[in-house]
Amino acid sequence: MTGPALLMMNLGFFGVQFSFGLTQSAVNPLFLLIGAEPDQLPILNLAGPVTGLIIQPLIGAISDRTWHPRWGRRRPFITAGAILCAIILFLFPFVGILWLAVICFWLLDAGNNTSMEPYRAFISDRLPKSQLARGFLTQSMFTGAGAVLANLSLFILEKVSPLQQNAGNGVPYWMYVCFMIGTVCILLTVLPAMARTKELTPSDEDIAEARNAPKGLHHAVAEIASAVKVMPVAMHKIGVVFMFQWYAMFIYWQFLAVSLGETVFDATPEEGGPRWDEAIGWSGLQNAAYNFVTMISALFLVGLAARIGAKRVHAVALGLAAVALIWLAQIENQYVALVPMIGLGIFWASAVGIPYLMVASMVPAKRTGVYMGILNMMIVVPMLIQTVTFGWIFENLLDSRGSNAIMLAGVLLAIGAVAMLWVNPPDEVDESPIVPLGARRSITVYDRVVVGSDGTPTSLYAVDRAAEVAQAAQARLVVVTAYREGGSGAAASTDTPVHRDLYGVDVARAALEKSVSGLTRERARYIEQRLVAGDPAQALLDAVGTNPANLIVVGNRGLGAAQGQMLGSVPANVVRNALCDVLVVQTTALDEERMFSARPAGDGAGPAEGDGPRR
Repeated sequence: MTGPALLMMNLGFFGVQFSFGLTQSAVNPLFLLIGAEPDQLPILNLAGPVTGLIIQPLIGAISDRTWHPRWGRRRPFITAGAILCAIILFLFPFVGILWLAVICFWLLDAGNNTSMEPYRAFISDRLPKSQLARGFLTQSMFTGAGAVLANLSLFILEKVSPLQQNAGNGVPYWMYVCFMIGTVCILLTVLPAMARTKELTPSDEDIAEARNAPKGLHHAVAEIASAVKVMPVAMHKIGVVFMFQWYAMFIYWQFLAVSLGETVFDATPEEGGPRWDEAIGWSGLQNAAYNFVTMISALFLVGLAARIGAKRVHAVALGLAAVALIWLAQIENQYVALVPMIGLGIFWASAVGIPYLMVASMVPAKRTGVYMGILNMMIVVPMLIQTVTFGWIFENLLDSRGSNAIMLAGVLLAIGAVAMLWVNPPDEVDESPIVPLGARRSITVYDRVVVGSDGTPTSLYAVDRAAEVAQAAQARLVVVTAYREGGSGAAASTDTPVHRDLYGVDVARAALEKSVSGLTRERARYIEQRLVAGDPAQALLDAVGTNPANLIVVGNRGLGAAQGQMLGSVPANVVRNALCDVLVVQTTALDEERMFSARPAGDGAGPAEGDGPRR
């Protein structure tokens, strides 16, 4: 995909993450404003893990088996979830009864999960492996940007005097405005992204398999169970770390405002008042700060993981977050409290990008949806455990103090960092071809595979080999046909087995059509055709440019090869001047005399008179 198209595809993450940002920063303070007690917050947040545990894997499994010629596979679920989120965000602040607010929270999380899981699978479906890292990097950037705006809106609008008064349900008007902004953001980002980005049409076999797959909820559950049984060992190892990581983060989101109220603003939710409102607003700024750091650190974190291993990068990120939260629990100055958000932001960039990238690169493409859902199950299970256990822990072991809760979250993140280091590098079969989990391996993935063809049988053999490489690397296949300017009378026939110059654009176009007519989506997912006037070798070099991640495929006997000469002029010039890898196909290994003589006489495909077989 081009850069602008890739940005447009990921734009919807901005709106979805704005909604998630409000659930993280605004919903718990809203619960407290309408009568909830701090020790009730964990159980009130049960909606997030339960909906994630149920909805995300089910939506993933169902979307894997879905295909519509107009609406695609993932887009219907992404759009439906976004519309549900927009409706609930609009209604949420008007609620003044706690149980109604809890229902709204459940519906909001259901919408978020319905959109988020197929959205991540959508990226994996749409991009070749060579662009997966860039795609998930862009997702992390938009994720950070949406959360930054969500939390900044809480901080800024709380300072606007006309909005500081409370409505009849006890909710301040500035919080109403925050939720209204969220409604607009999710509609103006998700809907255009889905309208402007088309899904790739699956092969006929994949469509038939999806249509013939058993329907119904119990079959989707069976699909999830089957995927869990055969999932890579590396995913099990990620789940161990996630147990500590996400238990800790749920504590942080629930008790950040309570902790800041105790240590910085000398306020409690029970007392309320302007100082408590200021603590809520400042917690929004804290979250905006770490998400801003996420946007910046996402630019280099995935590349760093590709070089030194995702295991090491994520372990360091967990350690930084642990130090940040333990320190945050001790700080009494509101401005100094922003500094630890640097460590938390680096961790968050790793948490929202690297695990999904690893999973997308290690599981079968046709089951990406269900495996993304299973990964989310590994996230929500510790959250679910936290909601049913932490209320008692908070009240009986932590002296009902938010600062103690934040410190415990830091300790759990430190344990997660140690657990990440304890995970041994995987076997070769479990290693990720995009981001290594820990083993030091050098794996090349090509962006483009460029091959030249003049329509002759030997050049078609080179095209076939290039298509096989492009399919294995999920790279774009570029078929180039070069021609000399001239009339049709000077054109060489493309039915001869030997390579010859082509004269005239019409002859070249016929040769190019012949070259790509046998290629299918199963053999090359992305096919580009180029007609170039000029030298064949230079046409290939221009097609790859200066990108070392490209590959040129040439036959060993090109134009100008004398009898016994290893390379013709075209492959020789390409090998001598290319800045990328060159694959030389041994076309002289073909038994051309037998291959061509097997064709019916008169079909125009036999060797020209006097040519004889080539060696």
